[in-house]
Amino acid sequence: MKKFLAIMLAVMLALYSTLTAFAEEPDNNTNQPPQMGDGAFDGTPPEMPEGGFPGGTPPERPEGGFPGGPGGTPPEKPDGQPGGSGGPSRAPGDAPGGQQSHAEGQLGSWSLGGTNADGIEGDDYAYDAALYVTADGINEEKSTTSRIASGTYDAQSASGIVINDSASGHNGILVYNTDYTVSNAEITMLTDADGSDTCDFSGKGTAIAAFGSDANVTVTDSTIHTAGVATMPIFADEGATVTIKSSVLQSDGGTLSSEYLNTPTQTLMVAPPWILGIMGNARCSNMMGRDTTTNVIDSETSAGAWAVLSTDAGDDMYLNVYNSSLTLNNADESAAAALQAEGGQISETLDNPYTEHYGSGYGTYVIGRAVETFAGSEINVGTYATIFTGGSATYTALEAGQTYELKNHAGETTAVYEAAEDKVTTIHSDTFGFMAHQNSNAITLEKGTVVESGYATFLVKTGHSNQVLTATVDDSTITNGGVLIQVMDNDDATNGGMMSADDPLNTNGGTQNFKPYHTEAAGFNTAQASAEEKAQTFAFTNGAYTGNIYNASGSDGLNGNALNVTFGAGAQYSGAIASTSAIHVTYDGSVWIRENGGYAFDDADAAAAFAAQYQNTDFTINEYWSIGQVANLVNDNGANAVNITLTDDAVWQVTGTSLVSFLTIQDQAQVIVPAGTVLTVDGTAYTDCVLAAESLSANASF
Repeated sequence: MKKFLAIMLAVMLALYSTLTAFAEEPDNNTNQPPQMGDGAFDGTPPEMPEGGFPGGTPPERPEGGFPGGPGGTPPEKPDGQPGGSGGPSRAPGDAPGGQQSHAEGQLGSWSLGGTNADGIEGDDYAYDAALYVTADGINEEKSTTSRIASGTYDAQSASGIVINDSASGHNGILVYNTDYTVSNAEITMLTDADGSDTCDFSGKGTAIAAFGSDANVTVTDSTIHTAGVATMPIFADEGATVTIKSSVLQSDGGTLSSEYLNTPTQTLMVAPPWILGIMGNARCSNMMGRDTTTNVIDSETSAGAWAVLSTDAGDDMYLNVYNSSLTLNNADESAAAALQAEGGQISETLDNPYTEHYGSGYGTYVIGRAVETFAGSEINVGTYATIFTGGSATYTALEAGQTYELKNHAGETTAVYEAAEDKVTTIHSDTFGFMAHQNSNAITLEKGTVVESGYATFLVKTGHSNQVLTATVDDSTITNGGVLIQVMDNDDATNGGMMSADDPLNTNGGTQNFKPYHTEAAGFNTAQASAEEKAQTFAFTNGAYTGNIYNASGSDGLNGNALNVTFGAGAQYSGAIASTSAIHVTYDGSVWIRENGGYAFDDADAAAAFAAQYQNTDFTINEYWSIGQVANLVNDNGANAVNITLTDDAVWQVTGTSLVSFLTIQDQAQVIVPAGTVLTVDGTAYTDCVLAAESLSANASF
């Protein structure tokens, strides 16, 4: 049960100490407009030439990549919560599934839910299941089998069972440290849960929950439909393996209690932190703990808004999604039910203008060195395909007749899948493709993967939480709203962080709730910034790629990061690349940027006029979708270097004003700069020329 009124003092003090960085206000320096010519913003950017070229042969993939493997720096806690290891509070040496240091009634890894499930009614560990199964068989004392309307079941399996339960906080089937198979089930749990007696960190209120390293649960040919805050179809924790086959899972969410305040604190959280730029209260599944694995095969999964297949506090979790779909349903997040009861913090939230087709939120979450694989699958989301806070994800294809072994962290095969057809992974997002904002992360797009996003494909937030991203893109098709890569200061931090204990809006008390508003200084900040020794790294091969590339890190008071981009064999890139400064913009401002090809201003006066009309200097939690939406001004702040390398037969067609620190051209690669467009490399301007390995400076025209 999420406790809305009181949190133990020790938890508050510990949280306060880890959130100090959030509370730091950005250094809003006085703007120093660049000397890039005069002019005013009249709503029309300069024309940009078309680009795009046929593909070629990809090179061998470079070594390196994801630096966050076992033994690396522990991740931060999920969904924006800083501090700690990101995993369970478990004593060193505890075996997954063991009970040492667990509270009474606690089955999983999450240790913040309560103290005595037998003595405290409504405790997060007070599971009330229709069927409670352990290695000793069905626990009759803890099972309420009268809720099972039909079907058969025993200690090893359940077949054809029907559960129709509308009571908030109940579980359907709970499995602890044993093998179990559920087939042809129909589980319907349409409740009015408001988050006060359900918990998607402990699994209380879940249709099927599996706990422990000896738990191996298979759900096949089944339909599970849930509604209510934190009422999910599937939960896996503490080393369990759950395999979903040929099934349909749907979570609708519900209406939050009016008392709920937006927070990163797991003892309270039943909705996503608004600083992620998302809202909702439905997760279709959640995976937690050490070495936990979830396999989704030939299945349909969906949620109302927040998340489809979530990976939360844990370590070394594996998510394998083969020939399956992930969809966020509520394009209007308040259409099915109010997000929060009247009088609550977000009860007045309007419809998200960006989510035209799908619900606000993400398809999956990567944390705790999680490894996620999507093969021949479809992801349909309103905001992000995946949010990265420490781990890796691969988006790839299936080949007909090929057999695939789905692994866990130990390298063991947990399921085998034979593909019936050739099928690529396809991502449809109304807003962004991917967002990375904490720790070490890796993205691989390959084998025909399709990514369609309304705005930036890669949204990279730096200068806070040690975020480092390595992205490899090969033989993929990407379309966007004019921006391929947007690096910016992490607005987890620049929004102002956490409420003060005496904040009149902080009715929960303490400092565990986010400030429900964002403010920033008016105008583009072009002052010099400090650099940290971190770089975001991208490599593109074997495809035609479009969309501008901007590095605006260091422009909102945080430290800047370098951006290193390599175009290799078979890569033809068309776009502008620049060091920039960024400001948050209104929806109308972001639409203008998209309609003009992701345009970055190269004139200070025009940029100032645009900012006066469209900058979003002050917005609240009810406009959560404004997080991450920015406009750019070409600007080198001394800490936002962009380093470009072209190898093999790669071609860069420059389509707009570009400003890079280093340009390396090797082999037969070329950079084409048309007349009227300027590429500046470390202070040297080029236009109306073709740059090659032997003539980087010789062909310059001024």
